[in-house]
Amino acid sequence: MGINDFSLTDEIIAALYPESLVSEKTIGPGKKIPVKAGNPSTPIAPYPFLGQNSRSICFLVHYPDNEFIPGDQLVFLLKILTACKCSLDDIALVNTAKTQVKTDELKRQLHPGIIFLWGLIPGWAEITNGFPDMSLSQVDGITVIPVTHAEQMSRENAEAVELKRQLWVSLKKLFSL
Repeated sequence: MGINDFSLTDEIIAALYPESLVSEKTIGPGKKIPVKAGNPSTPIAPYPFLGQNSRSICFLVHYPDNEFIPGDQLVFLLKILTACKCSLDDIALVNTAKTQVKTDELKRQLHPGIIFLWGLIPGWAEITNGFPDMSLSQVDGITVIPVTHAEQMSRENAEAVELKRQLWVSLKKLFSL
């Protein structure tokens, strides 16, 4: 018998799912309505993100023409994460062009310890006003790193090399590399 020719008996299904997926409650004489099981107070995550957020590192980007981030920027970001001994599973990448991000909701959902502002993020300029580019700053106990020239860093020229060097100095401090 192959895996595709596999059938489960009612007893096995009942053993696998001991709690009912749908229950019935009586609301009057002989009337029953189905009630879906689950926790109705569980909110739906307001911000879709790429990654697993296992290390509470949040990257905020702003790309109106992409679901999350353009391919060349993702490749560059993955190289940086690898150099920092991280992966896509360690971060949450949120595209602020798709939904307006509010700091309190972001903190409640993703619990970021570190926020990278990857490129120019509308609405965040007032928060990071006065923060030097690619420097580590603290806002409400969260380390914030503005990387306003992220697009230029993925290129291969002298300006990109200097920008990458500046970012690497901050990343070494941040991740103790």
